[in-house]
Amino acid sequence: MQGRTGKDPFRVVITGGPCAGKTEVWRFLAEAFPQGVPVPEAATQLILAGKSEENLGLEEFQQSVYERQRALEEEALKRGALLLCDRGLLDGFAYFPGLFACLGVSQEEVSSRYAMVIQLEVIRDSRVYNQHFSKNPARHEEHAVALVLERALKRLYERHPAYVWLSGSLEEKKRAALRLLRNRLAALRPDLLAKAADQA
Repeated sequence: MQGRTGKDPFRVVITGGPCAGKTEVWRFLAEAFPQGVPVPEAATQLILAGKSEENLGLEEFQQSVYERQRALEEEALKRGALLLCDRGLLDGFAYFPGLFACLGVSQEEVSSRYAMVIQLEVIRDSRVYNQHFSKNPARHEEHAVALVLERALKRLYERHPAYVWLSGSLEEKKRAALRLLRNRLAALRPDLLAKAADQA
């Protein structure tokens, strides 16, 4: 497992279905851990650049997301060893399970890149979900679809030895993610645990 020695990068994945609060928690952790390198969500970058599932097709789009995510992570490693990732490489397989065969990789191979996985629960109230959903130009999934994607992501990531599931309000998710990541770094990579903002 990566992240166990001082030579390995420590990649942290913040994942979850649409409107689970991933990007907000990711930004919060990036502020709390100034030594960390934030890795933005590849899919959102592509969608906002006009490259979507609608115009590329599901298979080509998810391959593009995977390749973009890998490139973003590799570029981030030039700036530090603690990577804070808004989604991970496994996320694309929740949208298109056939991606494993297309890319010739295994779930275990992809999962082992990461030292910790934090999955956030999707908003359970469909009305509240729709309010958040309407403010995000890169998201188009209905609430029922978001819950299906959430379950698919959980199946992909829950076997990871450092997988955690966080529910509750956005503020509760932020505080829990901060505490859990601090504890994980203190146990495994104290060299990466520089002074973080005291927001717990």
